[in-house]
Amino acid sequence: MGLWLAAALMALSLAACGSNGDKAGSSPSASQESSPSASAPQESSPSASAPSSEEAAAPSETVYPLALKDSTGTDVVFEQAPERVVTIAPSETEVMFAIGAGAKVVAVDNYSDYPEEAQALEKVGDMNTNLEALLAAKPDVVLAHSGMQANVIEELRKLDVKVFASDPKTLQQVMEKIGTVGQIMNAQEGAAQVVATMNDELKRVTDALQGVAAKKVYMEFSPGWTVGSGEYMDEVLTLAGGDNVSKANSGWFEVDPEAVIQANPEVILYAVNPNFDLGIPQAIKERPGFDAIDAVKNDRMFAVDDNSISRVGPRLTKVLYDMAKAIHPEQVK
Repeated sequence: MGLWLAAALMALSLAACGSNGDKAGSSPSASQESSPSASAPQESSPSASAPSSEEAAAPSETVYPLALKDSTGTDVVFEQAPERVVTIAPSETEVMFAIGAGAKVVAVDNYSDYPEEAQALEKVGDMNTNLEALLAAKPDVVLAHSGMQANVIEELRKLDVKVFASDPKTLQQVMEKIGTVGQIMNAQEGAAQVVATMNDELKRVTDALQGVAAKKVYMEFSPGWTVGSGEYMDEVLTLAGGDNVSKANSGWFEVDPEAVIQANPEVILYAVNPNFDLGIPQAIKERPGFDAIDAVKNDRMFAVDDNSISRVGPRLTKVLYDMAKAIHPEQVK
């Protein structure tokens, strides 16, 4: 559920109070495309773009040992394709199942509820990972989100548990991450198919919005939280034809009602979850002064799927389409 992101951000905010003051979500992202080598471990190098449809048609087998640098700057070596994988972020769970490697997932975090098969797997805790339960799963590798789980990753590595972490900041990097997980799992064909579908869905939106002026948009992805520049969610909003009214700030942060009122967005997007009421639209309408905002006055408030927009995974381009349709219904059908 998207609540995982809100919980992670709250934990980051509390941790930042005793740190060097870096903003939440400011951790580096991985350079995740690799070039194969037959005689030595494959080394990762930055990728200029995600695999094209043509490249997706002819994926190669992974050559092991495979050496990759993850988003924490750590070199991770895979002697063979992992047989037992633990995912401690819902996005990583979704990626594993989407590329056809779901059968290798032996345990997940408490928030991994998609696809349905993930709900039956052993749980290893929420943001406070149950290390005992995780170790009992005997993973060959743990897939994690470094931007939200730095402390957990550090603890696992102290216990000699292999962790591969990612922290994509753009849609392009999300697709690169999917390709990298496919390479790790020797599931490159499945990963290439996922990336090709995402590229097709992205092109459908960008083609429809060519030459269309952006509209001012405010987004509340979790109760009381919005996003500024430098994060994937801001980029998705921009690709959907929105001009994020919170872009002057960076990272994830709590809503400044006065700033939103002053920006006067034309459209408001808010997250909804089918399993429980987040209460965001009601909260927006009850905030003093929000009744004067054009989006509220003109009833231009639209729901987006909580899970899809809160996870750096395969469904991001689907929610991109939904957002574009809400912002520009005349162009995106």
